[in-house]
Amino acid sequence: MKIKSSRPPGRPRKFDRDKVLDRAVTTFWAKGYSRASLQDLTESMGINRPSLYATFGSKHDLFMEVIDRYASTFGRLPFSALKSNQDVRKVVAAFFEASIRCATSKGKPRGCLIANVATFEAEKDTQVREKVSGMFADTDRAISDYFRAAEDEGRLSHEHDPQALARMVISITHSIATRARVGASRKQLSVLVNDFMAVLFPTTN
Repeated sequence: MKIKSSRPPGRPRKFDRDKVLDRAVTTFWAKGYSRASLQDLTESMGINRPSLYATFGSKHDLFMEVIDRYASTFGRLPFSALKSNQDVRKVVAAFFEASIRCATSKGKPRGCLIANVATFEAEKDTQVREKVSGMFADTDRAISDYFRAAEDEGRLSHEHDPQALARMVISITHSIATRARVGASRKQLSVLVNDFMAVLFPTTN
């Protein structure tokens, strides 16, 4: 006797797309693109291969979407510090501390998916390279715009170059991500940030 299924044939299983995508973010972040197999992805995402292909396309398509998802969620967290109208030095320090927390967050892979994973793939993948390059340009612009606004409001000396400051800030966050990826502690990263801050914003006695 054949038992009838209550589920119509061919109907895809329903799932929360964002939650499933966030699990893919964690898998790629932890393993990198090449080492994250389809089995790793489907197991972590809790879906089968047909659902993965039907929803996200290929593994490469999924990775491209994962980069965007990370950038718009976890990767955006430090930028909330730039919304403050406090002293610029305090705002930049808060930005770095938020970057440290993101790079060493408990229960998450260490470092940064974009700085540590996507940039590695960018060397040989034109699409990834163009996406990441565009993200870096947007980030530079957002931070330099913050510094320009602070300069206009009198919170930043005109002696500083907003674009140069922005580039240095981004370079420091990349250093935070890279050092965190290889095991640097929050305390060690905070010492690094303090050293950089002394150079970026030297105090006068």
